[in-house]
Amino acid sequence: MGREIRRVPPGWEHPKDEQGHYTPLLDEDFDTAAAKWDEQNRVWDAGTHPDQIRFRGETPRYFAQWDGNRPDPDYYRPAWAEGEATAYQVYETVSEGTPVSPVFQTEDELYRWLRDQGHSEHAAREFIKHKWAPSMIWHISPDNARTVAMGIDTFDLP
Repeated sequence: MGREIRRVPPGWEHPKDEQGHYTPLLDEDFDTAAAKWDEQNRVWDAGTHPDQIRFRGETPRYFAQWDGNRPDPDYYRPAWAEGEATAYQVYETVSEGTPVSPVFQTEDELYRWLRDQGHSEHAAREFIKHKWAPSMIWHISPDNARTVAMGIDTFDLP
């Protein structure tokens, strides 16, 4: 499973649905995402969107047909004030994102938790450094041996 480190406010509690399951949320607030979409739509309507120029004659009439509908507020995290999101939390990225760790005040606390979860020192440090890990990687060695690693453990592949 893909993983990323998100900055969240200390004490952040990710919302849950009626059954107590985390609600997937993208790591952007709705107003920011909607403003970006609106601007891209405006450029599309003007006929000057870079994709319209690149794929001249092959694009649909409406931006929503090309990029999808305008963002839905149900899929975006709240807007946080500048400097409010000072803590760290690990999220899966297969969906819009749900937490898979507690909230940590420091990267050192996150590192210790990753190690307690069984990740190597190297993988934990590289994940914190890069803030993201892919869902899965296959590695084929010169002698044709095949190894697969998932998520944070992909940093342990040669």
